[in-house]
Amino acid sequence: MKILDKIIQLIMIVSTIVLSITTFYQVIMRFILKLPVPWGQDVIRLSFIWLCLTGGAYCLKTGDHLNIDLIFSFISEKKQKILYILINLVLMIFFIFLIVYGVQFTLTGTTQKAPYTNWPMYIYYTAIQFNAIYLIMYNIQNIFKLLKDLKEEDNK
Repeated sequence: MKILDKIIQLIMIVSTIVLSITTFYQVIMRFILKLPVPWGQDVIRLSFIWLCLTGGAYCLKTGDHLNIDLIFSFISEKKQKILYILINLVLMIFFIFLIVYGVQFTLTGTTQKAPYTNWPMYIYYTAIQFNAIYLIMYNIQNIFKLLKDLKEEDNK
């Protein structure tokens, strides 16, 4: 898993750098030199998609995703863990849905091209199932950790 974590971190770093540099370059060219850079839109879109989706997967791993924990403050720690397991199982169904329909969606991208760079759109669409696989792996990891914690609590 450490290698996979490094891959996802590398994708986030590269996406952030490409997104930042291209956006800065495009702003300079458009607003200062009055020479818009059309291909910049395609590069920014690609970087943003990959950054957001890999960032979401990584946040699931680290637990830094958005969480409304009002309900959790009213229930015991054991019930919190059980509820987290149920939430993770529901999320797993959604992530499987993303893979299945993401593959179908990506296949439509084999005949489409990005407007300015002429890159095949499947490069953009592949981010869906690629990151859904990471989401499932991190989700399974979270479920096993919660089950282990529950087992340890029961043994006390």
